[in-house]
Amino acid sequence: MPERCEGSEGPDVPERCEGSEGSADGIAVQPAGAFGAGEWPEVPLKANERAPVLITAGVWLVFLVVPLVAMVTGDAPLGTKVLGCAGLAAFVVVYMGHFIWPWPWRTLPHWVNTAAATAVLLLCVLATIPAGGLNSFNFLPFTLAIWIFPHRLRVGLPVSVALSTAWVVVALSVDSGGSRFWLVVPTVMALVIMLALRLAMEREERSRILGEELALSRQRERFGRDVHDVLGHSLTVITLKTELARRLVDSDPEQAKVELDEVLELSRQSLAEVRTTVGGLHVPDLGAQLASARTALQAAGIAFDLPEASSVARFRPERRELFAWCLREAITNVIRHSGASHCTVTITADRLTVADDGAGLSEPASPGNGLSGMRHRVTDVGGSLSLSQVHPGSDRPGTTLEVHL
Repeated sequence: MPERCEGSEGPDVPERCEGSEGSADGIAVQPAGAFGAGEWPEVPLKANERAPVLITAGVWLVFLVVPLVAMVTGDAPLGTKVLGCAGLAAFVVVYMGHFIWPWPWRTLPHWVNTAAATAVLLLCVLATIPAGGLNSFNFLPFTLAIWIFPHRLRVGLPVSVALSTAWVVVALSVDSGGSRFWLVVPTVMALVIMLALRLAMEREERSRILGEELALSRQRERFGRDVHDVLGHSLTVITLKTELARRLVDSDPEQAKVELDEVLELSRQSLAEVRTTVGGLHVPDLGAQLASARTALQAAGIAFDLPEASSVARFRPERRELFAWCLREAITNVIRHSGASHCTVTITADRLTVADDGAGLSEPASPGNGLSGMRHRVTDVGGSLSLSQVHPGSDRPGTTLEVHL
């Protein structure tokens, strides 16, 4: 469970806890419902932050009605009753104040602040004993709470066990006949229940942190795939057109100029795509990707059969986006790796097929980042991706890539 390092100083800069339990952010857990069970305030809470803490920590104060009634209705002198009620009121103020401001003395370690609060709480309890008698044992769970929840278990658990043990020893030494059992059992039950709650909060917090880390990891993978797919295709086409312009610069300067103008335009488009990808806004268009595939295959000297953009206009938006990503990567692979002279693309509402007459799959097939990213995109939406040879056994078996949804 995240928590604030013992002995850290400064109201604004958290330290990282070496070997602490819970998350790596080093901030203490506070009662569920306050700050989402993950942050412990270092300074007094703001007005809008007090309500969750007051509700979470204060709801249990209803159990102090028992010693209050015992003191008011008991046979003790009036002065003793007043002292007991004052002790109870002071106990509530210190208890709630500790949850609102758990670290009043910033120059001292956190555990020292809690120990000081514990000492004050015990003095308040002593003031209630003459009027409340054995009912004053009802204060123990509240004293344990300020150790179990704000601190690491390695700090809070030993102190809580020590306080409970001392409380039990005192209870057993009281000459109360059969009442001893009813003094000890609630103490043990309170400790067990609070530890169970603390562990449940810790598991919940760890699950939340793991969920956030998993979501971040997936986001990084998606971003990596997007950048790879955007730049991989664009840079391949730019390279091909630059090489073509270099060959034409002497024999056909005008055509070389046309190719260089297209390279410049492709560079600008790539820069814009990278910017939108970084901003999480890039959604490729299947019709535009078909046009880009024509340009790339033509620049590579590969004959092609491609569907018209109008034939895919009525596909569902999410399928057009997925097919656009897959088509971009597939055409890039055909140009880079296949050595093909012809490429055929077929697209239906639930299937994309890209076939070439190139060198075929290597043995064993080694999926690179592009193919791996494409497979992730497809499987994430419940589809399948397969690779096969067009003419197995021939010198140029070719490759067929099929995406099926």
